[in-house]
Amino acid sequence: MSINLPIFKSKEFTWDFTLNLGTQESFIDKIKGGNDIPLTASRGSTGLVLKQGYKIGQIYGYKALTSVNQLRADGKTPFIADADKANYEIVEGRLVHKKYKSIFFSDEAELIGDGTPDLTGSIINSLSWRNLIFLGFQFDFVTGNTIYNQTKEWMFRDGISSDFTKPITINGETGAWSAYYASAYYALGKTASGVGNNVTKDFFIEDGSYWRLRNLSLGIDFASIIKLKSIKKLQLVFTGRNLLTFTKYSGFDPEINSAVGTNSAFDRGVDHSTIPNLKSYSVALNVTF
Repeated sequence: MSINLPIFKSKEFTWDFTLNLGTQESFIDKIKGGNDIPLTASRGSTGLVLKQGYKIGQIYGYKALTSVNQLRADGKTPFIADADKANYEIVEGRLVHKKYKSIFFSDEAELIGDGTPDLTGSIINSLSWRNLIFLGFQFDFVTGNTIYNQTKEWMFRDGISSDFTKPITINGETGAWSAYYASAYYALGKTASGVGNNVTKDFFIEDGSYWRLRNLSLGIDFASIIKLKSIKKLQLVFTGRNLLTFTKYSGFDPEINSAVGTNSAFDRGVDHSTIPNLKSYSVALNVTF
């Protein structure tokens, strides 16, 4: 949907407004043979799967338990035996072993994220005053999608993430417990659920929504104030791109490209050491004779 509005117009001032909104979903209608197709070649562990009858861009993996009484998918079998329940507590919404300070993850894979946004849009404003000064700016936004921060996952693997320095309280003790953060990647001994190392876990799923100041331009037409023979326009334009981004995503850039290739139709929502968009500045001189 696109809306174009002339907000205001007078002899001296003009303001035009544009709003673009869009949403889309892609589904796999049929797979020959009916078998799932995992997409793991270029992402290490990240569990992107093409499933017949399901959306493209969904991420499958293992969730941290959120209750000591949580049951398996059969609705009957508990993950934690009654005799062991006292050894666990909830920390930051996740079930953690009090002694070993490790997160307990389910070993039953399920849907943990979707890289397809619910809504994308652009808000564009163009303003001019006396045909002398021109101002234009564009905000882009995306909402309703998740990102699997695999860059962060592998920083946890190597113990080089700054998160390892953040204090956390477990069993009444506060400290930067490396065992807690390492357990997001590694299966740590008998406190682990058997899910293993280097597998996709919801610890690294993040909200990918953002607002971005995509373009900002300011132009001044000196031909309107300085009469120059044979020159109808002498416009100096200053432009900035990707100047501001508002997001909760902890990685470099929520506007990630796919891990396999730019604009991949299948590989979505995985930040696999993606190069972020760069800020850029330019100056242009437009001359009309």
